[in-house]
Amino acid sequence: MPYNRVRGELSTEKKSAVLVLVLFVNLILISSQIILKNRQSLLQAAVANAIMPLQLTFQKSSDFVIGELDRYFFLRNIFKKYQVLKRQYLDLRLENYALKRDLRDLNVLDRVKKKFGKFLLATVISVDINFPYAQVMIDRGSHSGLAENDVVLNTDAELVGKIVKPLTAFSAQVRLITSAIGGTGAYIESNMLEGLLKGENREECGFQYLLANKPVSIGDPVITSGSDLIYPNYLPIGKVTGIEKDYLTQKISVRPFFVDKPLKKLVIMLHE
Repeated sequence: MPYNRVRGELSTEKKSAVLVLVLFVNLILISSQIILKNRQSLLQAAVANAIMPLQLTFQKSSDFVIGELDRYFFLRNIFKKYQVLKRQYLDLRLENYALKRDLRDLNVLDRVKKKFGKFLLATVISVDINFPYAQVMIDRGSHSGLAENDVVLNTDAELVGKIVKPLTAFSAQVRLITSAIGGTGAYIESNMLEGLLKGENREECGFQYLLANKPVSIGDPVITSGSDLIYPNYLPIGKVTGIEKDYLTQKISVRPFFVDKPLKKLVIMLHE
């Protein structure tokens, strides 16, 4: 008896479900027959309203993706043009540097030519890090006409040193006036007090055997005297930086001009 009762209830639920399904189908068929003012059926309008948000979302997504792609390719082309312009800018800077360097060298040669006859421009290629104030190497040698004891100046026509051996075809050693080897005949320009200027392998040189009978002041210019028979007279050397007086002599410290300037380009006075 209970089993028959349950079975009857299930059949009743099935009938109800079938009835609802039939009514829903009839509703769809009726709605498809109803024509709205825009000549669409009610069903078509319902489907269109349901699909419209999806269409709008898809359209916006498509527009966004297309816009981003256009922006990407535009920026990519701009970046390529930027790279090309950057390379061109670098090439122009290098060319400008080369032209300025050539112009500077020409100006140096013109300035020195007014003072001296035969000369040659050279570049420093090596410095002894252990004795930077002893000597340097330049990129000119006997092939360019250099010889031992040729006088070497900086680009302001101030004394730097002289050519010494070893002297090869395409390089040469320059012994600086600050080297402890050798010496330079020099004057105190203000009173023509003469003595021997000796290097000490450091920034300053010292006068030897300089009499104390004439006053010397800090900052007095020092020039070559020509008494060493190597350097011509009246070449600028440097300025007085220190004074120590004794009974008959005085020790004068001199700082050469070239010490405080870039030592890259040098001018060699060749023998006539």
